[in-house]
Amino acid sequence: MSLPRGFVIVPIRHQRAPPMPSRKSALSSLLQKLFPYTKKKSAKELQQSNDPTVSSLALELLSLIRPMDPVGKSFERIGNEFDGGYVQPVHDTVSKIAYSLGINRDVSWDMEMAKRGYRLFQYDHTIEKLPARHKHFNWEKKGICGSRTRQPQMISLEEAISGNGHGALNDLILKMDIESAEWDVFSEMDQAFLGKFDMIIGEFHRFHKLTDPAWFAKAKASLQKLARTHYVVHVHANNASPFEVHGGVPLPRLLELTWLRKDLCLFEPATRIFPTALDAPNIRNRAQHFLGRFSY
Repeated sequence: MSLPRGFVIVPIRHQRAPPMPSRKSALSSLLQKLFPYTKKKSAKELQQSNDPTVSSLALELLSLIRPMDPVGKSFERIGNEFDGGYVQPVHDTVSKIAYSLGINRDVSWDMEMAKRGYRLFQYDHTIEKLPARHKHFNWEKKGICGSRTRQPQMISLEEAISGNGHGALNDLILKMDIESAEWDVFSEMDQAFLGKFDMIIGEFHRFHKLTDPAWFAKAKASLQKLARTHYVVHVHANNASPFEVHGGVPLPRLLELTWLRKDLCLFEPATRIFPTALDAPNIRNRAQHFLGRFSY
C-alpha cells in the first residue's frame, strides 16, 4: 500500500507496563508513610509479644504502678501544652523547693513553678546554658546518677540535696527526665531518703527491655522502693515511642508517672481513664496511647 507523500512507517516498540504493587505491599507503604516511627517486628519480638513468661514480668511491674486517686485533691497541668508539661495533684509545700533533673531545651515546668514562688534547683550536664532565666533558677552543669554510680560531671541526688543545704527538709518536689538514669537513681537510693519528697514527677524509660535481666532487676527494685512510700496518682504514655504488647500485656516504652507520698492524704483505687482531659500528646501530630484505667 502506498502512503501519501511525506508520511513514513515507524516501527512501534511494545513496552511492558510496570507491575502493579500488591495490595499488601501498598498497604505497608501507606502505613510506613503514616507512621514512620514503626518498624517490622522481628521473630524475637513476635515471640515476646505472645510469651506467657513475659506476661508475668510485665504484670509484676505494672502491679507496682497501679494508679490511685488522692481523696480530696484535684489535678492540674504544669508546663507546655505538649511535651514538657506534666499532670500533677494541686499541692503546695512549706519549703517551696523543687528539683528539676534534665533540662535540655525546656524549662516550662520550672518557669511556672518559679512564678508560684518555688526555688528551682536544676541539673543537666548536656547543655551550656538554660534556655530561659528566672531569679528563682539555680542551675548546675552536672548530671544526676545513682549514689553508687561514679561518672564524670555526675553527682548523686543525695549529694545535690545535701550540698544545697536541704538535707533536713521533708517536703521537696522532684521532677526528672534523665533518659533512663532514673533506674540507677532510685534502685541505689536509700529507702528513707525517698521520704523527703512530697511529690515525684518523672519519665520512666525503656519498658521494652522487660526481658533484659539487668534492666528488669533495676526497674523492679526502683518501683518497689517508690511504691513503699508513694502511690502513682497519674500515668501518661509518651507517644514519642511506639505502644507495644509484651506477653499479651499492652505496655508503652516510655511512661510519665506522678507519685504522691502516702501520708499526705487518703487514697482510693483510681476510677479515671487515661489519658485524661488534662493530658496531651508529647508529639502533637501522633495519636495518644490509650491506657484505660491501667490497673493490673
